[in-house]
Amino acid sequence: MRTIIILMKVEVFLMFSFGKLIISLTYKKIGVIAVGTTLSLCSVTPAQAATFDISWTGQILGYSAEGRFSYDDAQTFADGVVRGDDLEAFDIAFFDPQGNLIQVFEDNHLTYPGFNFNFDTQTGEILQDGFFNEPNGIDIGEYTVLFDEAGDFIGATGLNFWSAAPAPDGEPIPHVHLTDFGDEFPSLSVGFGSHLDVAFFTRTQAQLLDDPGAGDQLGQRMIATKVPEPSALVGLGAIALLGARLRKKSGAIDSI
Repeated sequence: MRTIIILMKVEVFLMFSFGKLIISLTYKKIGVIAVGTTLSLCSVTPAQAATFDISWTGQILGYSAEGRFSYDDAQTFADGVVRGDDLEAFDIAFFDPQGNLIQVFEDNHLTYPGFNFNFDTQTGEILQDGFFNEPNGIDIGEYTVLFDEAGDFIGATGLNFWSAAPAPDGEPIPHVHLTDFGDEFPSLSVGFGSHLDVAFFTRTQAQLLDDPGAGDQLGQRMIATKVPEPSALVGLGAIALLGARLRKKSGAIDSI
């Protein structure tokens, strides 16, 4: 199963060209999380920049993601969709079901060659109903293909959030996965198949687990919430809120 998933992701290895950093998150592991943070919260964001917070919670175990992205709101985008090379900033962090930090990806739009992110400015929705390499799909975090000395494929590594929409019976089944390719975090619980967690937008927990008592909730899409202007909540109050939020995410596992 894992080999099939890895091979599916190997089929396309996209390369993008991206913009500049606005948000910088720095996490340090000193017993609990000690936060040395340099965020756009503390800097002046250009007046034309639109900034959004990102959130997601997994359907099975409750893994989660939180982050922020921004783009130049003065620009005109084809079909009203902001894509990877339109972004001015994109940072994302993933947490285990207990709220402990797993990994932070700063400037993910600049550091991950396969980065795929598409935001519809007209609906305010992150597009994620397609495959990870499609214009309506998502692929963030990290995914690195590994080859041996002979150039043969041997696997992949990376903590990766990606979408798929297989249609075995003709009707697409859109969903997203949080996958630990390469088992870099062996202490983390696996929630569904080989994935840490998933979210099926048209399937309930009971359907996925074949357990009538598992619940009738559908999987949650990754959500974007606009940050009120002036963006990034500049000032000491914002920093205090950030500190309180991150203190809840104690017991960091690791960060990049």
